[in-house]
Amino acid sequence: MPYIRYLNHHLSRQLNELYVSTVIFSFGQSMILLFIPIYLYQLGYDAKKILLFFAVHYFIYSIILPFFGKIISRIGYESSIGWSMPLYTIFLVSLFGISQFPILFYISAIAWAIYKSLYWPAFHADFTNYGNIDAVGEEIGSLKVIVGITSILGPTIGGFILMKIGFNALFIIVVALSFISIIPLLISKEKYEKQEYSIKRVLKKFISPLYRNDVIANLGTGEDVIAQSIWPIFLLTIFTNYEDIGILTTISLFIAFIMIIFVGKLANKPTRTRLIKTTTAIVSLAWFARIFSFNWLSLFASDSLYKTSKRTLDVPVQALVYSRPNRKRLLNYLIFREMALSLGKTLTAILGFLVVLFTGEMIFTFALAGVLALFYFYWTDKILEK
Repeated sequence: MPYIRYLNHHLSRQLNELYVSTVIFSFGQSMILLFIPIYLYQLGYDAKKILLFFAVHYFIYSIILPFFGKIISRIGYESSIGWSMPLYTIFLVSLFGISQFPILFYISAIAWAIYKSLYWPAFHADFTNYGNIDAVGEEIGSLKVIVGITSILGPTIGGFILMKIGFNALFIIVVALSFISIIPLLISKEKYEKQEYSIKRVLKKFISPLYRNDVIANLGTGEDVIAQSIWPIFLLTIFTNYEDIGILTTISLFIAFIMIIFVGKLANKPTRTRLIKTTTAIVSLAWFARIFSFNWLSLFASDSLYKTSKRTLDVPVQALVYSRPNRKRLLNYLIFREMALSLGKTLTAILGFLVVLFTGEMIFTFALAGVLALFYFYWTDKILEK
């Protein structure tokens, strides 16, 4: 059974610790991320303003990433992950304070970008550094399976907490879990050797023909902005409470989790590119299907199709990203990739804003997402760095 093979796959001690940390943190994230745009919407911010929130967030993220790469290269990957958690707390506190201090609306978007600039490049570098390049698909698949097991109930639990207690309690629980997630990384001291990192090298990749396909492919990640911002609000217009939204998301995630169990092997060569092409087409189709979703059954069908195909697509794409960089210069490529995807998301948030502005309807952003998803076709197996 593929699932057993995943769990029996040999992992380094450092990767095991990263797995445990990620599982704890992802569980907390799964309880709150779905409800952030809903929280803003219920504070009186419409879809256009929420899209601007995401545009500001991802634009700032893309701008500050190269400079945070310098910090990560000096203090190490696991130390960077640890230090990102207080920044994550600042983001949640500023988000919670928007109702009293509206100026925090955009400040919280910036705080979110600062936390991510320290966390995500370090996470990807740590995974790449300690992973097995010949079995990276299985390692990513196994991580997503384990995270899936613990996070499937996150949206339902988050919705229940919101219904019974409120956002205050949910924020406190998520902050507590974020700090608990640091503990596994403290079990063994990180053996970090400072790596070569150059902001100039990072920026030059954007104009290099070698990386052109990677830049174009990352435009596809823009569809994720619509999934993050507009889809939860759309669900709120159909359902009457947080619990129903959480339950729908949980069931869809469960179906996606079952699918991921069987695709880890396929995310290794030579089937990786074929898997990307197939799932890209289905992700795009799922977005167009969402346009025609107006009741529980159609919402469930389109959401399950999207989450299953997107989670499946994420495995070979991540495997591809982790096989790209030279291990002596990990951050150069990983920072470039994070910048490329964040610029793609910034562009999408702005386009989404214009779509809602001129049509007056959120649902047309689903068509935008469906078109943008097709850019994932540009991912190729070519290893760029030697």
